[in-house]
Formats: sequence, C-alpha cells, structure tokens
Amino acid sequence: MTSGFSSIISPVICRVSRITMNMPPKITGEWFHDAGEEPESMVRVLVIGAGLAGLACALEATTAGHHVVLLERSSRIGGRGTTQNLDGFAMGYGPHLFVEKGPLHSLVRKLSRVRISTSPVKLHRLEVVGHGVVRPIDDTTTAVLNKRALKQRNPNNPLVKACDFFSTWGGGQNEQRALALRKERLLVCNEGWAGLVGRLAAALDEVGVFVECGPEVVRIEKGSVHLRDGRMIETDVVVLACGVVSARKLLSSLDDELSGALFSKVKRVSASIIEAGLDAKPLSGRHAVVDAEGGFSILDYHAIHPLLGPGGSHLSALSVGGLAGDAGETRYESASHRLEALKAFLGQRASGWNDHIIHYSQQEKITLHETVGGRIPVDAAAHKGVLFAGPWTESAFILADAAIDSGRQAGRSVSSALR
Repeated sequence: MTSGFSSIISPVICRVSRITMNMPPKITGEWFHDAGEEPESMVRVLVIGAGLAGLACALEATTAGHHVVLLERSSRIGGRGTTQNLDGFAMGYGPHLFVEKGPLHSLVRKLSRVRISTSPVKLHRLEVVGHGVVRPIDDTTTAVLNKRALKQRNPNNPLVKACDFFSTWGGGQNEQRALALRKERLLVCNEGWAGLVGRLAAALDEVGVFVECGPEVVRIEKGSVHLRDGRMIETDVVVLACGVVSARKLLSSLDDELSGALFSKVKRVSASIIEAGLDAKPLSGRHAVVDAEGGFSILDYHAIHPLLGPGGSHLSALSVGGLAGDAGETRYESASHRLEALKAFLGQRASGWNDHIIHYSQQEKITLHETVGGRIPVDAAAHKGVLFAGPWTESAFILADAAIDSGRQAGRSVSSALR
C-alpha cells in the first residue's frame, strides 16, 4: 500500500498538545532562522525517530518551508529526554544536565515566551570521593588550588578526571561542558525534561508537523520507506534520527556497502541508573557526589533546584561503563551486577536513603554514548537521499546538546540530499 504525505497519518497519530502559553505569537521560517537565509523550495522530508534530534530536525526543516512527517516507533516522543511527574518528583532516565546557552537551552528559550527557571550545579556543593568538596568555602587555600587544577586541565589530575566524568557521564574530556561546570553554567530545569520536550512539541504543533507514534520503519529505498504494517511512504529525503543500531540497519537496506563503511566500528558506553524521590536529605544539601574511579555519581535535583520536588530529595544516580560491550575496562559480569554496585554506592554515600523512598525506578542498562570510530557527518549519505541526526553524528557538542545541534544541521542540509 503506497501513501503520500497527505494521507499517511492514521488514527494512531500521537499529536503533540498545544502549549500556547509557552509559544511566541507566530513561528515562521523568517523568525526561526538567521536573517538573510533564502527560503528553499518545498521538499518532502520523513524523519525517523522523535527524540531530541528528530524534534529539532523536524522543526528546522519545517520552518525552512519543507513538508515534514515525524515517525516514532515508541508510544511517546522525546526518547530518554523525558520525565514523568509523580507527586512532584520529575522521575526520568538518569541525571540530565544542560549547558547554559548551549544548543538545547538556546533553542528552548527562543521558542518560549515563558521564562525557563534554571539552577546550576554549584562547586561548593559538589563532592569528589577522596578529595572532598571541589570549592570549599571554609578552606580558601584548597579552593584556590582546586580552581587552578581545573583551569590547567591536566587529564591525569584526579580532580579533573572527576569533574570531566561528572560533566560528560563518561564521554571523555569536553572543554565546553568542563568550562560550563567550572563557571557554574551546567544547569537543571524546574520543569524536568518533559517540560523542555513539551516546549519543542508545542512548536512542532504550531508549525503543523505531523507526528505518528507506533509505526516501525523496516526498510528504506531511494524515494520511499516501508513500514512493518505494510504501508509504503513516498518521500524525497529520509532523516535517520534514531540510534546507531537502527540507523545502521536501515541504511543497510538501502546500501549495505555504505552502511558497513560508515558503521564498522560502533562503540558504546552504557549505564545503570536509579531514580528515587525521598522524604529525607541523605546528601545533606550537597548537589552531587562523584567517584570517577568507580564510575559512580549521585545527584540531588531538589538540592540544586528547590522547585524540582515537593521536599526531601530527588536522587538520580548512575554507574557508568564496566560491561564487556562498553568501551574501556570490564568491571562487571552483567548489568544487574553493576546495578547492585550502584545500590552499594548509594548506601555508602547517601546512608539510609532506601528507608525514605516515596517513588523509585531503576534501569539495569541504558546507552549514554554511541560513537562510530569517529562521529559520522550528518550528510555522509546525502547522495543517497539520507541524512543523519543524533549525538553520534559530527558536532562540537555531546549528549543532548549534540542531539539538538545535529538535528538542526540535518534540517538545514535537506537540499544537499537532493543533489
């Protein structure tokens, strides 16, 4: 069964709700893009994956004048960049921090009339296991020495390692995020990530992007994609804004040789996570505790931003890497073994936390970072009518900022996929 863009949206559609209070009076290509850009001729663009990269790509391409449809295999948009409000606790998928005036923060601010309430991680409340607080307010000498060490960026310095781990969650050194932490510009938001995704979703609704949740793309061809339910959708450009595994599989259905060349060296960093809403403060006001050597961190959202929770604490803890499939040393037999180690770390550093649980969730294994040797250019398969978007593509940023940046890059590169 063949479908054009005007007829593919079925009753299964996952329409984003209007959040007009957060929106500018009218979103146009002229408003969204930098002044001086010429509007492009309309192109049919099908974006696969409605995480942050897919949402940013759909918005960028639509405001450039293209006709965009966004498909998401799961039942909700936002990917792991989302949260669920439970009695005031924004329960999510591990700790999320974003850079002030980075791609995510800048885009959401541009799309919203209502100001976002943010608060940074403070160095005088960040404890490194074995070294104490990074910027102790009662020890000027240590504070000055630590400040100098962080500025010098010696990768062998344990304090630098710990701050790099905390700012990138095991993604190695990243000067932009290291500077943001040092300048106290690494932020959390009072709305949780669901609020940030909601603002992007409202913008998509404002410009008329169709989002369908549920369909699974099983094959792509030049000029069309095929869904598991039997539908075939004609399109001019496909944007693979999904994970590395799905992107490799779908590109392989179009060009197996190109897929093998681009995705030959996939590397991942995974983590186990625990989220807990508590009626106590086991971190005693500290924003976070970090153990880079063990790959552990505990963050208290409520201590960082008092509006993130009704009181007590909202702990978000993770244990990074250590599995056979992860980059680096293998330290655990299984993901469940790693999760138990994280619980033990919580018991040591947030004593009594499990006696005060209001809400609790855990994940044995999530993917934090995906790389493919180097990172793949957004337009590496443009000659096949395919673009890429996601934190695994080339970008000056990592994590959520890379997702937004690459999505916008892909949206701006639509015309290059037609040449």
